Amino acid sequence: MIRGGLSMKKQLLLLIAACLLSSSGFACEEGRPQAVRLLSDEAQQIHVFTKHWQIIHPLDGAPLQEFAVTDLDGNGLLEILSRTPADKGAPLVYEVTPARDGLQPKSKQWYYRHALRQHIAWFTMHPETAAAPWLGRTDTVEMMLQDSYDIYAGRKEAFG
Repeated sequence: MIRGGLSMKKQLLLLIAACLLSSSGFACEEGRPQAVRLLSDEAQQIHVFTKHWQIIHPLDGAPLQEFAVTDLDGNGLLEILSRTPADKGAPLVYEVTPARDGLQPKSKQWYYRHALRQHIAWFTMHPETAAAPWLGRTDTVEMMLQDSYDIYAGRKEAFG
């Protein structure tokens, strides 16, 4: 103990507390980009996918599904692609409507015309995860769909 002052242990605890308090503001600021992203047109379109999930992934005992989010035709309207791992042909493709209130199917010809030379970030979604939007839990599915689009758009290199 230092005479006339605080013990070394108390000084260390005060220093740690000061560091924690001074950095707590940064933790709050880190959450802001996520909030901004949720308001983006892109995030709203991804939410349209989960809002109309019964079209994309009906609860019919389907096996594992693979999904990807793209903008293959470059028109600013996102598409969701869906297939089973065993599928060899064109996936099912749905594009967000211009009003951002629904989905419109795209043909196999459309897919083959636009998918050539595109880097599509496919991922497999576990059946329990894929069923979550049916129960009103969309956060995990929306994050996975956002990851797929971020990789497609070149903003990320891998999922996670």
